[in-house]
Amino acid sequence: MGVEQDVAGDAREERLAKNEVLFRTVNEAIEQQALRFGGIDEYEFVCECASRTCLDRITLTLRQYERIRADGSRFFVAPGHANVEVEKIVERAPRFHVVQKDGVAGLVADLTDPRDGDPIQH
Repeated sequence: MGVEQDVAGDAREERLAKNEVLFRTVNEAIEQQALRFGGIDEYEFVCECASRTCLDRITLTLRQYERIRADGSRFFVAPGHANVEVEKIVERAPRFHVVQKDGVAGLVADLTDPRDGDPIQH
């Protein structure tokens, strides 16, 4: 693989990671609203896959959400939505998979994590 292909691949990984970061931002707002209402019930979050057109919803408890969000390079996606070119599945549950970014995409995910890996204390 040449230098041009490496640069193009890195740019693509960065773009895909930024799509997922956008969905993570939406989910952070959903969580904040859920916290205002109290409890750790289940809430609908937006699939954090790289597809801009995905509208899938994933039901998680706030504890599940917090556990996943404790690592800034991890995202939850609907089963079948993982992009194995830029992420690996690190957990499989019936309603969702947890993926972890590495390489350029992992750096983008970590650097844009509004929490810096610190979960919200309940």
